[in-house]
Amino acid sequence: MVGTGTGVGKTHASVALVAALAARGDKVCGLKPIESGIDGISTTDAEQLALVSSVQSEPAPYRFADPLSPHLAARRCGRDISLDVAVAWVARQPAPVVIVESAGALLSPLGPGMTNADLVRALAPDAVVLVGLDRLGILHEVACCTLALRALAPGLPPALVVLNPPEVPDASTGTNAAELVALGIVAGAVGMPRAASTAPESLAAARVALARLAV
Repeated sequence: MVGTGTGVGKTHASVALVAALAARGDKVCGLKPIESGIDGISTTDAEQLALVSSVQSEPAPYRFADPLSPHLAARRCGRDISLDVAVAWVARQPAPVVIVESAGALLSPLGPGMTNADLVRALAPDAVVLVGLDRLGILHEVACCTLALRALAPGLPPALVVLNPPEVPDASTGTNAAELVALGIVAGAVGMPRAASTAPESLAAARVALARLAV
């Protein structure tokens, strides 16, 4: 699970997918191996995923307090993010189905010469979900991200796009999922409702996404 940008609702979509899988009886774990902005007070993204997972994970290897890009938060702690460590941690988790949420957008840096696209490629997932906001400009953002995925990780399956409603809708909101497919930018796109991640309408949208992913 990766985003077209920061703050596009990856956790919202991830929680809905994990909750939908758990509700149908799957042994599933929602994971976030790299996370910043952990203040010890607010519920973290990883904690939100854990609440709906039917299998619990070990603590993530990279958890940073500063609300910054992970590469900078890691540098301030005197640490380096290792793809090998992150991938090994994901592989160790006991659930047969895992949903991994990235920290930030597809090309957000994790270190010198390393982005979330490298993490996605290293994980070699069976499916890729690209999350964005259902508003003006998303056609360009999705086109750029899918082009980057094809160039940087050509062996991966095409991404399914999941669009979250923006806080303030515009004239394009509600049209973009269909336009992405009609324009041939992606083969599939699913719109999420403006509701809690575990609300019935969100779980219904998550089930549509899972069916498109053949999961």
